[in-house]
Amino acid sequence: MNKITLLNIEYLRPNRGVETYELSLKEEKEICYVYNFEDQFYRYFRTLRSLTNYLKDRIEPKVRFQNRAELDEYLLHKNIMPIEKINRAFATT
Repeated sequence: MNKITLLNIEYLRPNRGVETYELSLKEEKEICYVYNFEDQFYRYFRTLRSLTNYLKDRIEPKVRFQNRAELDEYLLHKNIMPIEKINRAFATT
């Protein structure tokens, strides 16, 4: 099970914000972002680029939740992809 650490909350408007999390399991760590809309709808982003695409162009992410419990369950059990691997994947595409 992953350890979830809230690093930051950036409020865009009242009841809308971006939460930055660090997920860790043993030596592996991942930074991820969650768009929180009125504590009712959550969108998960693995990269800052995908979050920016959503905020700018409304490109919907594949991972969405309608309550905090579903989001927490996902974050606790998802496979961690270290940021170095994410950056390498972008560099080769």
